[in-house]
Amino acid sequence: MDPIADALKDFLAAGRVSVRHPADYRRLEAIMTRWTSAWNHKERVLDLSHSSHGVFLHFNQFIAGHWCQVCYFHASPKHGVSMRGPDPDRVRKSHKFRRNKMDTSKLDALFDAWSTHAEARAAGLAVEFFLEETSDDVWAACLKSARDLLG
Repeated sequence: MDPIADALKDFLAAGRVSVRHPADYRRLEAIMTRWTSAWNHKERVLDLSHSSHGVFLHFNQFIAGHWCQVCYFHASPKHGVSMRGPDPDRVRKSHKFRRNKMDTSKLDALFDAWSTHAEARAAGLAVEFFLEETSDDVWAACLKSARDLLG
């Protein structure tokens, strides 16, 4: 059993309900396959969670001695599919670990990189992208900047 494949399969099942058109679902499938395959590393994990608000696929990475949520994808029948990141709680977590302070510079740089895209919507200390509004080129650029900045 491959935990990444299982998480992707479960998320895509929720995504099928969250997108209206078959072409959008095929785009979602291609984007998510690209992102999850790029996240296959010993210091990166995927975590799937369900709530009354939809299904969330969390992209976590071990950064400077701490597990951090880099971003998450959210599938909801009411709101469609979106991606939000980097972790909006990084400042509080840095304070929580003040003896072994969490280095937020990589996540801050990722926020700056993702914020440059016109499709990025402000969401506190994070940005949000919606599947319908974001081109494939922007999805690829966001993934590339995450890989480049986070190592």
